[in-house]
Amino acid sequence: MLLSMLAAAVAVVLVLVLTGNGSRHQDGSPAGGGTGPVGADDFHAGDTALVVLDGVSGRIQLTADPHAHAVTGSFHRTDGTADRLRGRTVHDASADRDALEVGCEDQAGVRVPCAGDLVLTLPAHTGLRLRQTSGQAVLSGLGGDVTVDASSIQLTTAGLRSRLAHFTVTSGSADLSFAGVPDDFDLHETSASVTAHLPHSPDGYAVATAASSASTQVTVPRNPASAHRLSLAVTSGSLSVASAG
Repeated sequence: MLLSMLAAAVAVVLVLVLTGNGSRHQDGSPAGGGTGPVGADDFHAGDTALVVLDGVSGRIQLTADPHAHAVTGSFHRTDGTADRLRGRTVHDASADRDALEVGCEDQAGVRVPCAGDLVLTLPAHTGLRLRQTSGQAVLSGLGGDVTVDASSIQLTTAGLRSRLAHFTVTSGSADLSFAGVPDDFDLHETSASVTAHLPHSPDGYAVATAASSASTQVTVPRNPASAHRLSLAVTSGSLSVASAG
């Protein structure tokens, strides 16, 4: 009897070692009532319609994976030290839905904006609300709605399939590339240089442009009756919007 109990205990330990910490709740804590922190480079949260990153800085890389059913990633501070990410469910008033807010903690455990290298992989349908104060950001393949408010930024997007895409860029540059035709593309740009590459739309684009002390070149096919709307506002900057095919 004792030998059987010992064998069962060893088997349980082996399962835990081989499978790691197991599944996690959306706040990043282990499932099953555990409260341990997420590993420094092992952030894992549940599926979500929207990820919120508020006040981040540094190098941000977000990639949509069509096979992903969770939000995963890692974070390293500016000195290269790996550190923990925390997720929590918040109500996003602008989208009127729950969202996963991803943030960092200081040494006292107080939640603070992430400053460093942040890498996240998202499900293909997940949207993003990003406020970045400086640095670089690369967004690839996102399919959910995207709202970006960035300053002193070098922003690059690739293969976006977002139906709603709103960008505010203050100082810096942005190269925005879409794989799907957006229904609503809204850009507010100040003292920045922005280039946008949009797919061919069968009914063109309904374009509204407001420019002050700016250089703008918009060469996409125009159609005021189109269901695909572009709203472009540029102050003291340069903008180029072209059809990618």
